[in-house]
Amino acid sequence: MAGITAGAVLVLLAYLTAWFPRLAGAGPWLMVLGTVTLLLGLLHRGMRRGRPLPAGVILGLGLLGLVLLAGFAAALLLPAEGPGSRLLLGLPRRAALLLYGVGILPVLWLPLFYAWSFERTVLSAEELAALRTRLAEPDPES
Repeated sequence: MAGITAGAVLVLLAYLTAWFPRLAGAGPWLMVLGTVTLLLGLLHRGMRRGRPLPAGVILGLGLLGLVLLAGFAAALLLPAEGPGSRLLLGLPRRAALLLYGVGILPVLWLPLFYAWSFERTVLSAEELAALRTRLAEPDPES
């Protein structure tokens, strides 16, 4: 829950920099940090289910965070481009970094980490039976 809160606060601070011209340079970096932190916090929260995550999942999330930070940072640090700028795989360099590096690259390893930890992260037969029993019971409040 801390990652979700921290990410939301960083995104809020990034938006607040629009009203303060002296802080305008920090806005994009706060947005990158906030977006990555928020995404990782939401992914962690969605997978946790009350017990610690396997090391493979933590490693996959850490690698995802590093790739996202590196991709966004590289796009922010590139010099300005003009109409005669070179293309990278058919796209302007910034767009290529975001599409290929931030969008497609994580797809190559995240399914592997998920498959590696599948047995430890999905519901066991006992947990599934308990869930079905609990869902079959009538709701006392309705």
